[in-house]
Amino acid sequence: MDRDRDCRAHTVLLDFDGVLSLNASSLLLKALHEGINRHTDLPYEATAAQFKAISTFPQRESLHMLFTGLGIERHLAAEIAALRSLTAVGGTALTLGEGVREFCAEQRAHGLRLRVFSTMDRATARRALLDGLFDDQDFVPLDHASKADPDTYTGLLAAEGESHPERWLLVDDSPLALRAAKIAGLRTVLMRGEVFTDADVAPFGSYIDARATSFAQLGDVLRTDGAALPA
Repeated sequence: MDRDRDCRAHTVLLDFDGVLSLNASSLLLKALHEGINRHTDLPYEATAAQFKAISTFPQRESLHMLFTGLGIERHLAAEIAALRSLTAVGGTALTLGEGVREFCAEQRAHGLRLRVFSTMDRATARRALLDGLFDDQDFVPLDHASKADPDTYTGLLAAEGESHPERWLLVDDSPLALRAAKIAGLRTVLMRGEVFTDADVAPFGSYIDARATSFAQLGDVLRTDGAALPA
């Protein structure tokens, strides 16, 4: 029994955009599309394809590539500042997912360590939604690391002195991030949202241990330690 307990996840990495804030990914996509179209005409579907591809990459570097490729690099700084200051898009506020606070309290009561695994930094306005729920030491300092790179996870584990990656679990809405974490040996849970479609997720099925659409379901996943939920 002790061996089984030792094998259970004890650290959970929680993405912010699309996980802790379930509506953030879709609102950021909308804001990025509006920002691009202030300077050049780009169909929404094209913006969505780019957003899905770069959402796990370091923000400034990936947006620099996108804006330079579209010939609107001179507007990059202003649009990044606009994205970082967002608290609402089109009158819809970025909010924490329903049940986040209860989920965090329950998991901590069971001894799990919860950490925020996001490309946000202290100057990102939406980070304030987590005030009082996570302390500074709970935020993983990603700096310019890519969440799509397995070395990001192995480096984090090495820095933590962790030799059992299977005791760590990543919850993310991006299949690219889950792929990298799984390659590094972590367990993975896909949080289904509005941005990544079934077609986006399907090729990454082997990297996904479980799926959830709410924090109630995510709690069920952790209670059964990774038992897969139906898509």
